[in-house]
Amino acid sequence: MNKEEGKHGLSLRAKHTLIFIGLFVLLIVMLWLLNHFGLEKYYVSQRLEQLNSTRILLEELARDPEDELIQALLGESIERSGIGAILIIRGQGDGTERILYSGGEEERGLWRFMELERSLMGPPEQIYEEASSYVIYRTRDPMSALEKISCLGSVEGADGSCTYFLSMSLAMIADSARISNRFLLLVGLGVLLAGSLIMLYVTKRMTDPIVTLSDLSRQMASLDFSQRFQGSSGDEIQQLGESINQLSDNLEETIGSLRRANEKLEQDIRLKEELDQQRRALLSNISHELKTPIALIQGYAEGLREGMAEDEALRIRYSDIIIEEAERMNRLVRQLLSLDELESGSLEIQHEPIDLAALLREICGSFERIQSEKQVRLKMDFPEQLMVESDELLLEQMVQNYISNAFQYVREGGLIRIQAQARGEKGAVFSVYNEGDLIPKEDLDKIWNKFYKVDKARTRSYGGSGIGLSIVKATAEHLGGGCRGENKENGVEFTAWI
Repeated sequence: MNKEEGKHGLSLRAKHTLIFIGLFVLLIVMLWLLNHFGLEKYYVSQRLEQLNSTRILLEELARDPEDELIQALLGESIERSGIGAILIIRGQGDGTERILYSGGEEERGLWRFMELERSLMGPPEQIYEEASSYVIYRTRDPMSALEKISCLGSVEGADGSCTYFLSMSLAMIADSARISNRFLLLVGLGVLLAGSLIMLYVTKRMTDPIVTLSDLSRQMASLDFSQRFQGSSGDEIQQLGESINQLSDNLEETIGSLRRANEKLEQDIRLKEELDQQRRALLSNISHELKTPIALIQGYAEGLREGMAEDEALRIRYSDIIIEEAERMNRLVRQLLSLDELESGSLEIQHEPIDLAALLREICGSFERIQSEKQVRLKMDFPEQLMVESDELLLEQMVQNYISNAFQYVREGGLIRIQAQARGEKGAVFSVYNEGDLIPKEDLDKIWNKFYKVDKARTRSYGGSGIGLSIVKATAEHLGGGCRGENKENGVEFTAWI
C-alpha cells in the first residue's frame, strides 16, 4: 500500500453498513432490556387497571342491582379481561349470604376460594392497593399454585351490606419475558443478517456512482477528460455527475485553448529566434561580402593617391579593379533590394508577351567568353520561339541567375544543357543542367536560403554571394510558379516554371 492509499479510511459503503449494524444491535439490546426489566411491570399495571374498572362496576351494581346497563358493561369487562367476580349480599335478619352477581369463573368454586381467602389469608405476597373498603393484593392459588391478583372488599348496597371478590390469574410473566427475549434475539439476528445484506446492496448501488465520480475527478486531475459520467438515477448524484461532465468539457476546452495558445506562442518565439538568427546571419554575410571589395577599393585607391602606379598601364589596372569591385558591391546591393521587394510582395508584376527562347539564347550569348575559357559544351533544347506572358525583368533575372550559376560551377570541358517547353497557354518550364560536383542531399533544401553556400570555405570567385538562388525562388513564387534543384548523373539540374 502506498502512502496515498494509506491515508484513506473505510469506504462510504462500509461506514453505512457498520452504522446500520450498530444501530440495529443497539435497538435489539434496548428492546431486550425493556422486555426483561419492564415487561412484567407493564403487564401487571395493565391488569390492575382492568381489575379496578371491574371493581367499580361491581360496586355500582351493588347499589343498583336492577340497572341493566351496568350489568351489560360489567359482563363485557369480565369477558374481555378474564376476571372472576362474585358479589354476595348478607341477609338482614338471619345473617345468611346469597350471591347477588357472579361471572367469569364457576361461582361455587369462586365462593369457596373467597371463603378460603378470608379464612386462611395471611400476609399477601404483595399489596398493590389498599383502601378502607377494599384491598388489592397478589396471592397464589393453593390448589393450582398459580399466581393471581385478587381484590376483597365490601360496599353498602341498596338491599344491605355486600361483600365482593375479584380474582384474575397472573400469567408466568418471567417465563414469558424469557421466551419473548429469546424469540426477539433469534428474530433480531435474522433481521440483522438480512438487513446487512440488503444494506450492502443498497449502499453499493448508492456508492458506485460516487466511486465513479471519484475516479473521474482523479482522471481530470491528471488532465484526462476522455471519460464521462453515465447515470439515470435523476437524484443529486446524477446532477453532480452532469455538473462534473460539464466541468470536464469546459476544462478540456480551456486547457485545449491554452495549449494551442502556448503552441502558437512557442512558434512565435521560434520564429522570432529564427528571424533574429537570419538577421544576424544576413548582417554577417553582407559585411563579409562587402568587406573584401571595400578593402580592395580602399587599398588600390590609396595606392593611386600615393603614386604607387607610375605608368599608365598600372594605373588603368588599379582603376579597373576599383571599378570591378564597386560594380560587385552595386550588384550585391541591387540583388538584396530586389530580393526584399520580392519577399515583401511590394513589387508589381507587369504581364507582357515575351519570347523565352530568344531570351535564353541572348543570355547564353553573354557567357561566350567563359564558355571559351572553360571549353564548355553548350546544348540548347527548346523551340525556335516560345511565347509566354510574364514580367520581362523578373523572368530575365531568373534565367540570368540559373545560367550564371551553371557557368560558374560547370567543370572544365563539361556540358551545360538548357531545355524549355510550354506549360499551359501562357506559361513555360525551363531547366539548366551543368556537369560538375553534386550537391549533398542534406543541402538540397538549404541552397535557396540567402547567403547559403554548400562549401563554406570556397572563395568568392567560386562561391559567389549566395543570393542568386534565393532570388530565383522568390521570383518564381511571385510569378505564381516554383522551382527545384536535384542531382543528376554527373551533375546538377535546376528547374523553374511560371
